[in-house]
Amino acid sequence: WKMINDKSDIGNRPFYYSEIYVDPKNENRVYSVFTYVNVSEDGGKNFTQLMPAYGANNGVHPDHHAWWIHPNNGDFMIDGNDGGMNITKDGGKTWRFIGNLPVAQFYHINVDNEYPYNVYGGMQDNGSWRGPAYVWRAQGIRNSYWQEISFGDGFDVVPDRDDSRYGWSMSQQGYVSRYDWQTGNNYGVKPTHPNPDVRLRFNWNSAINIDPFSNSTLYFGSQFVHKSTDKGETWTVISPDLSTNNPEKQKQSESGGLSMDATGAENHTTILVIEPSPIEKDMLWAGTDDGRIHYTKDGGDTWTDVSKIKSLPEGSWITQIKASNKNKGEALLIANDYRRFNYTPYAYRTKNYGKTWERIVDENDVQSYTLAIVEDLVEPNLMFLGTDDGLYISINAGEKWTKWTEGFPTTSVKDLVIHPREHDLVIGTFGRSAWVLDDIRPLRAMAKNASVMTSNIKLFEPPIGYQAAYQQPTGSRFGADAMYHGENRGGGARFSYLFNKKDAVKSDIKTDSKKGDKNISDKKVIEDKDAVKRDSLTLKLYDGDRLIRTLKQKAPKENGIQKWTWYMDEAGVSRPSRRIRKQTRESGGVSVKPGIYKAILHYGDQISETTIKVESDPRLDVSQKNIDEVYLAAKQLEKMQETAANAVKQLIESKTIAETYKTNLSKLDKDAYKDQIKASKEIIKSMDSLVDKYLGKVDKRQGITRNPEVTPLQRLGNASSYVYGSQTGLTSTETTLIKHAKDALNIILGETNSFFNKDWKDYQVKMKQVKTDPFKETKTFGID
Repeated sequence: WKMINDKSDIGNRPFYYSEIYVDPKNENRVYSVFTYVNVSEDGGKNFTQLMPAYGANNGVHPDHHAWWIHPNNGDFMIDGNDGGMNITKDGGKTWRFIGNLPVAQFYHINVDNEYPYNVYGGMQDNGSWRGPAYVWRAQGIRNSYWQEISFGDGFDVVPDRDDSRYGWSMSQQGYVSRYDWQTGNNYGVKPTHPNPDVRLRFNWNSAINIDPFSNSTLYFGSQFVHKSTDKGETWTVISPDLSTNNPEKQKQSESGGLSMDATGAENHTTILVIEPSPIEKDMLWAGTDDGRIHYTKDGGDTWTDVSKIKSLPEGSWITQIKASNKNKGEALLIANDYRRFNYTPYAYRTKNYGKTWERIVDENDVQSYTLAIVEDLVEPNLMFLGTDDGLYISINAGEKWTKWTEGFPTTSVKDLVIHPREHDLVIGTFGRSAWVLDDIRPLRAMAKNASVMTSNIKLFEPPIGYQAAYQQPTGSRFGADAMYHGENRGGGARFSYLFNKKDAVKSDIKTDSKKGDKNISDKKVIEDKDAVKRDSLTLKLYDGDRLIRTLKQKAPKENGIQKWTWYMDEAGVSRPSRRIRKQTRESGGVSVKPGIYKAILHYGDQISETTIKVESDPRLDVSQKNIDEVYLAAKQLEKMQETAANAVKQLIESKTIAETYKTNLSKLDKDAYKDQIKASKEIIKSMDSLVDKYLGKVDKRQGITRNPEVTPLQRLGNASSYVYGSQTGLTSTETTLIKHAKDALNIILGETNSFFNKDWKDYQVKMKQVKTDPFKETKTFGID
């Protein structure tokens, strides 16, 4: 070994956390990778800066953790850093950020109550963010729909319940900002202490929360609990030091004698959790990073220490306490001790303000240490748990835990929130970004009654169906693979149902010779005429007692919870067509009015029933007058379409008869039946002309063609588009367009009626007189 560089400070920052990489094709080219990147072309004797920490760094995030050099081309490199992944193909002169990898590291998750609602959270070295859980836009959830609302290492974000334009974001060393995400007018509201000689200790990931009983009241944690009643403008201290205040754990300025703590990440003996009870005013829980647990029932005047938990190692981090929204004195607690290489999972429940703690998770339940927990807002048996290896679910209040693997990765789950209006589970992960498990009510129903899981079919309570308007995406429509598109929630009214396949069976019954009773020995699938068919499902929608829609689909191949979408429409009518099609599925029609609708799921001889609420777009002010007028006009236009479809269908069916006569008579004897063949050709031509007036002439030219004539059906479509787009009820524009369509349709319907009453009847009389002779002259056959 020999020292190749004795400079311990390149770029005015210590050389810690650095890694060395050597170009496989050029051993003199050496990269030193850490907060910035330095490169040497002489085997490490001299280094120059390739990428600085901040400033003119080609837009590449600092703090580099992974570096790859192409084995045959040293100019082609990949950099993994605190901001994601970047690629260069010119030795670092220019870089391309890989924007379609969802790899954010969330510490905390929060939500607001907007439409659609937004998800909030802080990311490791990437600030605090706000973005939609779903969008009423085309092409899914883009990165550009998310907004960084403040900088720093992001931790907790608390939207203001009075107006979610504002809120509070938190970063390292206890910095709290009052943000305005629309203008960026942010300002600091970090708590202070009235005694200037008291030094506040703030955890890297400090505690912040909002009071459930007052939208203006905030709590924040140092070693004390701080309280603000004016949205963070002023603070008071409402607790003593709730940590152990161990001076041996407060030497971050020394940092073990190696180097100073430059970030505030090594603060210790601090408050990690402040959790106000949502059902008991002035009741707060507090937990620290050195194992202390306290509560107050009088707004902080007195605090009770309930830190003694039998199976929990002393000094463990108390990372979450979740106060019950159902019972006073009840709470869930998450602790971990992995910083001391103890990866045992710890989760507890108390029902008596911490006098006793029941352990509900141990190493037999999950694979790694615990990080987060949440109990369902409605059903106490339903619980979700986040660990370093993924998401777990319990439907029996923590007695048994099952890892959730359906579409969700094995990753560190840091925080869990249930949206109170939409019943979604929102998940913050450390490395795989944020996830939403849409509509947990099926799981809630199973937790309430486990026998639900044995049902062959069960239709669960669905979310509200919003008749939402959809926008086009922002930015480039055709971004190819350069843009990330998060999977969006589907439109329409969304039903969840449980499906367990059941065969049509009969039983062989035999007598047990020992017991003398009858037992079912075998079940065999039968396929006789009495067997109930269970190869498909039918979903019927009712407005009161009126059946308005019938949806059908094949039975799922796999058992479990399935999804079905109804696009909030009634059964439709046929469209005019040149071909007679056998309709196997009911077509959609007019959109239903907002209201309550009954849904019945049929599977063989079994049914399951629920109701669904349909509402107008909550972002728009849609009047009942507009709803009623649009619905009635749409039904009127639909009736006109149905009449046109029936008329065209009769023309096509009649044309088929005439074509059959023409073909058959031509085969029998063209000369003998030339008058009837001619009459058939003429009547076919007349019907083609009438059909063209409905549908437009068939244009056989290639390319984009336009028919200069406006057909009645085009007028009908034009009127429909205006009617459905009406925001204020019918105006003179809509009524005029409806009249134009009706008048044009009446003209062609009059011509159609005249044709059938005269031309077609004359043709019928002529053809009924035809007496065909099917016999042909026979020949005598032989061989000479």
